[in-house]
Amino acid sequence: MRKLLQPLRLIIQACFMAGLFLPFLPFADIVGQKIWITILFCGVFFCGWICPFGALQDWLGWIAQKIHLPRYKLPQKYQQYAQLLRYVLYGLSTLNLVFYFLNSRFYFGHSVAVGMWDWVNGSVLIFFLLATLFTDRPFCNYFCVHGAAMGVWGVLRPFGIARKEDTCVHCERCDKACPMNIPVSGTPFVRHPSCINCMKCVTACPKNCVRFTLIKRP
Repeated sequence: MRKLLQPLRLIIQACFMAGLFLPFLPFADIVGQKIWITILFCGVFFCGWICPFGALQDWLGWIAQKIHLPRYKLPQKYQQYAQLLRYVLYGLSTLNLVFYFLNSRFYFGHSVAVGMWDWVNGSVLIFFLLATLFTDRPFCNYFCVHGAAMGVWGVLRPFGIARKEDTCVHCERCDKACPMNIPVSGTPFVRHPSCINCMKCVTACPKNCVRFTLIKRP
């Protein structure tokens, strides 16, 4: 079953990407609005499985790996502070201090769907896609206020990714696989607001000790 997770995620991402071009397929943002309530129980699936801009970052990252471009991850001592940026931006956005480039994710979907192009948003979009060739999901990690909003609501979810500490060999493959640079190997349950439920940590674990399951209260 674990081996099917990433192919299944790829198919779902491709369907929603195709929805930008084909009107008879579901549009990602509409589906995202309808499944919002699931965040309270299972965390954020929209970013990892549905968002076309997130999918495009994943695919470009995969291509970069295949052609052996250098890939970088911030050390955790810096990541924990850098990742706060999107929550600061989210806080500012609630005060209607919205920065123009924060609309890049929406701009990507709507510009493809309706054929509109804005050189400012378009330039920012291209910048983040180029950055994706060298690091995982840079926009999602540090600038996506919509992902930040969903993540905040999903912190107390009863279902999520858990790690069995008694069988874990601390190989840290789950950490390396995580596109959001979350230290999965350092916690029994991933309650991080940046988790997008992409399940890459689940499929990367050689001992099958990382699973999506009901949280066991201490």
